[in-house]
Amino acid sequence: MNRRLVPPPEKVTWADRYRLGLGVLMIVLGITILFRSIAAGIITLPAILMALAFIGFGVYRLYVGIVRYRLYVNQQRRGRDSA
Repeated sequence: MNRRLVPPPEKVTWADRYRLGLGVLMIVLGITILFRSIAAGIITLPAILMALAFIGFGVYRLYVGIVRYRLYVNQQRRGRDSA
């Protein structure tokens, strides 16, 4: 199986902003779950794993969104330089 990057978007849409917002929300939710479970004394494996899963997936979504946005900006710069 050959892995390739997804090509940069032609334009930034509301869906891209929505995905970035959900990534930030997942990180905040994961941190909230982690702190609330520790503060309540509920330090169990499922609580920790759930919090870390939210944080990890949120970081991944932000990373992918930022990389795609940088690819988009670089593509736009190259288009302006060649024109």
